[in-house]
Amino acid sequence: MGNEYKLLCEFIQRESGYDGILDPESDLLDSNILDSFSIVNLAVFVQEQFGIELEPDDFARANLATLSGILALIDRRRAAAAG
Repeated sequence: MGNEYKLLCEFIQRESGYDGILDPESDLLDSNILDSFSIVNLAVFVQEQFGIELEPDDFARANLATLSGILALIDRRRAAAAG
């Protein structure tokens, strides 16, 4: 995983105060690393940092609860924007 993963980890650690290692498959909500308010901040960060526009359907738990889900969402939004 590349730069996107690192940027997401840094944001989540800064946002949540969590200082452990973030596994790409760990559920950030179930593990109480993020809460619903933090997810909104994360979505705003993702849009601004990666230059993508999220659609209402993108705000599903499956897309935003894990780092791997967020990275897949970024890839899909970039592909959709590229046409």
